[in-house]
Amino acid sequence: MKNVLSNKILAWYDNHKRDLPWRSYQGFQDKIYKVLVSEFMLQQTQVKTVIPFFTNFIEVFPNFKKLSKAKLKKVYKLWQGLGYYSRAKNLLKTAKIVQSKYNGRLPADFEILKSFPGIGDYTASAIMAIAFNKDYIGIDGNVERFIARLFGYKNNKKKFKNSILLKLKEIKSKKNFSLFAQALMEMGALICIPQNPRCNICPVNKNCISFKKKDFNYKILKKKVNIKRYYLLYAKQKNKILFLKSKKKLLQDFVNLPLIEYKKNLFNIDFKKNYFFFEGKPKIINRDFVHNISNIKMLIKIVLFKRILKINDNQFYWIHFNKIDNSLLSNFSKKFIKLVRTENIKYV
Repeated sequence: MKNVLSNKILAWYDNHKRDLPWRSYQGFQDKIYKVLVSEFMLQQTQVKTVIPFFTNFIEVFPNFKKLSKAKLKKVYKLWQGLGYYSRAKNLLKTAKIVQSKYNGRLPADFEILKSFPGIGDYTASAIMAIAFNKDYIGIDGNVERFIARLFGYKNNKKKFKNSILLKLKEIKSKKNFSLFAQALMEMGALICIPQNPRCNICPVNKNCISFKKKDFNYKILKKKVNIKRYYLLYAKQKNKILFLKSKKKLLQDFVNLPLIEYKKNLFNIDFKKNYFFFEGKPKIINRDFVHNISNIKMLIKIVLFKRILKINDNQFYWIHFNKIDNSLLSNFSKKFIKLVRTENIKYV
């Protein structure tokens, strides 16, 4: 049974695997580098989203040596739109370490990989299996879902993840670790999808407990979502928009619209003392706009200012409309500038 399952999965993968840019390489070192970059980009991001970013990134930074010499701002510009920018910073840090300490060659060592910035158990396991063909298994959401359904597991028990790992160890290929790891991910991505799995073309449907029971719900435990409330301060004058140098970890390397977390009424904030002098009264758009970053749900009220008279805090500064596109603008700021323009939100 063990060999039968792995052989069926590998045979299906051989015939149906996607033509992805990180699966096309010239030589062993090129493969390793592309696997590393792709694994960083694929963290919490879908394959179809990653493909164009990966292609552009590799054109500019084709190897560890080129990447290790890059400025963070240039890496960010190529990453812009992909989100979760800490991945870009960690990838750059990792490339610098690999180039300086390991002569541009990624070590085939699980513990050393885990010591690099941005690489945890899953990413290290995936790299060991896919890049180096070592006996490791990276369990992402796709793999977990596929195995849970195949063996009828429910994740309402503390030992759920351990049960998945143990079962994978039983059925895994005995030598094709790289192909098997990719085949499992592909099965989850293309066949055993979250809604309406494509059981009619699944190579292991006859062995699948969930298929036999027609029960595909294995109870994903949702992450706790933290709700935070903010005022977004929007000021525009003389073809310029007001921005703020953010101290928040998630946004600190980017150009951001001013954002203030609030626990009290806007009019109890002493703007003139702490931020800037302004003409008239701030106008609050009485609607919560939503923006999600990681597990944080941001509820944002837009506050419009008629005219800023004097800025007291050097964290605030103006950028001309013509220069905004050349600035390292956060996705958050892009979204809200577009929102204000398209919804014609004005101070009247």
